[in-house]
Amino acid sequence: MPHRRTSRVSVLLAAACCFVAFGAITAAFAVHLVGGGLTPVGQAGGAASDAPRAVQQPVSQEGRLVAVSPTSVTAQSVDGFARTYLVTSETNAITANGSKIGGAGTTFAVNDVVSIVGVVRDGTAVATAVADQSVSKLNGPPMDGV
Repeated sequence: MPHRRTSRVSVLLAAACCFVAFGAITAAFAVHLVGGGLTPVGQAGGAASDAPRAVQQPVSQEGRLVAVSPTSVTAQSVDGFARTYLVTSETNAITANGSKIGGAGTTFAVNDVVSIVGVVRDGTAVATAVADQSVSKLNGPPMDGV
């Protein structure tokens, strides 16, 4: 007789677990259908943001600068591909003399050979770093003092 009682308890516990799991899945699905899914946490203040996050695609290019302005640089690769990158106050300019945040548009000149790393944000290429090719190929000064 004790064996039969244990199996009934096990069956009842398993049924209760399945019932709770089914309820949780059904509730999550209902929330998803209503549109109350998770929202990303904003960076400032930790509040949730209702604005959609911009899709960012990483991009990089090595080439010669064919145009330079305080707000953009245009690089042309060896294969002829050219792209204009927006430079912002957060774009890092890296040269043999060091790096300067926000100085990419004024640090480099036409015909400088550079490596550019950035993102394409809403169809616009934004440079996060522009590095003189003499230091971007690991030819820069040692960083022992950093």
